[in-house]
Amino acid sequence: MKQIRWFLSVALITATFFTSCNNDEEPDPNQIAFENASIANGGIMYDKFWSTESNFDQNNTNLATLNDKADFFRCKQCHGWDGLGSNGAYINRAPKTTRPNVSALNLYNLAQNKTSKELFDAMKATNGRRDISYDLSTYDPATNYTEGDKMPNFGQLLTDAQIWDIVKFMKEGMFDVTELYDATYTGEYPTGSFALSNIGKNGNEANGNNLYTEKCAACHGANGSDIDLGGSTAAGKFTRSKAYEVQHKVKYGQLGSSMKGEFNMTLSEIKDLYKALANETNFPN
Repeated sequence: MKQIRWFLSVALITATFFTSCNNDEEPDPNQIAFENASIANGGIMYDKFWSTESNFDQNNTNLATLNDKADFFRCKQCHGWDGLGSNGAYINRAPKTTRPNVSALNLYNLAQNKTSKELFDAMKATNGRRDISYDLSTYDPATNYTEGDKMPNFGQLLTDAQIWDIVKFMKEGMFDVTELYDATYTGEYPTGSFALSNIGKNGNEANGNNLYTEKCAACHGANGSDIDLGGSTAAGKFTRSKAYEVQHKVKYGQLGSSMKGEFNMTLSEIKDLYKALANETNFPN
């Protein structure tokens, strides 16, 4: 009798084990796609998805349109380097015939509060999106802006893998710029203004100087003045006036130049670097 009981117990345990194995859920392909996506490539694509750095097909039939009407396709144009849209540093970036209105959406907050699949579906959507065939030469922010201000139909332009890269950047690669500096925004888009202060916030200046020496000085010079960043602007002044942009360029690179991204840079390291570059004596205008 004991042997029968033992046999039945073993049989029951074995059956339970195999039944539980057979009932295991299949892996979620969307989660797998997200996990396999590249934050680095997503950050590059947020800047300019058809750049050579993103490995976009340079024989794509839409390349001429993308280059000719670039700001109608770049994510950063509508959402800003800071992800805050028209409520951030692009509060005064008024539309022109060559660029659309800036979105009022806070993309950073949206990305943190949506699932990766929701973000993917929003990017892949076709309803309410601008078809690649639309003639953007007719765009006029005063009289004809509706289609031009729409999000492009990325389903026509990007592969699923490329969209997942951008989604992963939005979820895990965007910086919360409020951790990097303080900003005061005045007025309303598109005629508002902003002022940046406390660059680097509570960062460590000594660590920032070491980072600058290690990663930046070879090209920008010991005091940041070896490369003119526009209007005789050195690295220090550029960072102090465009802290909203520099954070992206440091991590993901200056496309079309020798400045490659420091893809492993953390928020803390960017903060330290900012703190160092905020010193006008060491990094003059």
